[in-house]
Parts: sequence; C-alpha cells; structure tokens
Amino acid sequence: MTIIINGYFYLLISLLNLDNTIIHWAMLANSSKYAIKALHYIASNASEERKLLVKDIAKATHLPKPFLSKILQQLSAGGMISSSKGRNGGFFLSPKQLDESVLNIIVEIEGKDRMKLCAIGFKECDASNPCPIHHLIAAEKDKLRDCYQRIRLADLISI
Repeated sequence: MTIIINGYFYLLISLLNLDNTIIHWAMLANSSKYAIKALHYIASNASEERKLLVKDIAKATHLPKPFLSKILQQLSAGGMISSSKGRNGGFFLSPKQLDESVLNIIVEIEGKDRMKLCAIGFKECDASNPCPIHHLIAAEKDKLRDCYQRIRLADLISI
C-alpha cells in the first residue's frame, strides 16, 4: 500500500510492514508497532462521544487483546490517550492528544528514545566515540527520528 501524507507516512508504513529488514534497523519494539496501529484505528474511528473498547480495537486491528490492553493502559496513564470506565466507556483521543507526535508515543511505550541509542547496542556510541557502523547510519537514523517527530496522530486519520 502506497500512502503519502506530507511525504512522511509512507516511510512509517514501510517500516511497520518490512519485518525482516528495515524494522530491525528502525529499532521499534512490537509494543510500539502495536500502539501505532491501535492509535491509527482509534484516531480514525473514536471520539469523546463514540469511545472504543479494547476488544473492538483488538478485533479490528488483529492485535492480541491482553497485550493491547496493557499498551492502551500505559498510554492512558501517560496522558497520550483518553479513557473512561463504565457503561459507554472506552478509549478516544482528544484534540490535544491528536497533536502528539508518533515519536512521543514510541518513547512513552518503550521508556526511551531508541533512535538515540546505538543501532548495534554499544553503550558508548556517538560521533566522538563511534561504533563500527555509526558513521554509516547516523544521518539516516537522525532523519528517521525527525520523521517520527513530525508525524502527528491526527495525520493517521486520513489513512
């Protein structure tokens, strides 16, 4: 599927779908991929008046319900998504939350900005103390991080 939003989202879709090559380089955990997929569905289908249940999101996105539930609870606790309990409860995104970047979602879920970490796991890796591949990928890794920073949850609605 080829979709371009402001020239950025095609890259995101490509990263999320290429399981054996780019995704490993992009250093996204499954939890981040699941969060973005679920947030795409929520952004496109939910509102404060029409909240979505975890079971409905899981079914529509083909994600495992128990894992998705934990991810959405974490995002809710971090203020990245809204939720309410009880009859008519569920998940939705407020206008302020729709302005959140995909990078911030990734950092909230993973607890760190993996785009700033060494791609091969060296603890001390930067321009002054590079790992063997640092100079080969640093610029592209920075571009990818900037791309994730520019993509807003609201951008996911038109997909």
